[in-house]
Amino acid sequence: MPQGGTLIRVKRQDRENDWLGIALATAAGLGAGVLAGIVAGEFLGDLGTERVRGAVGRLRRPAAPETPLDPAQLETAVVDALSGHPKTEQLTVGVRALGDGVVELSGTAPTAAARQAAGKVARTVRGAGVVVNRILVEGDDVPRRSSEPSSAS
Repeated sequence: MPQGGTLIRVKRQDRENDWLGIALATAAGLGAGVLAGIVAGEFLGDLGTERVRGAVGRLRRPAAPETPLDPAQLETAVVDALSGHPKTEQLTVGVRALGDGVVELSGTAPTAAARQAAGKVARTVRGAGVVVNRILVEGDDVPRRSSEPSSAS
């Protein structure tokens, strides 16, 4: 050793134990990925094929400038769509266009599924940007209508 110098020892890295570090890092990455997937799943909610197809479809087609329908045309288009769909053709629903693509549905439906179907069908109409679904479900929101005619006294 040189006089007045410092002795530095270099430790040779043990390459045989590197696999342990790699395994720990892989396990930590896998755990973080699973946790991120669970959090994303809770945040995004129920992702069905219909919702994914819709999102992909919106990404594929360029946003074309639409000429807005006037309220009367929009109301007619929504009524036509509702009366032409098998899940909503029997419903008695009021349709009112409020302007700027806002459509209001009102009335009653026999089931929650029929109410939901009416909202979905109305959203498919070109120009209907926002659908306010005020349809009430018979038996849940309002009493069921009697199927028997009332007798006049």
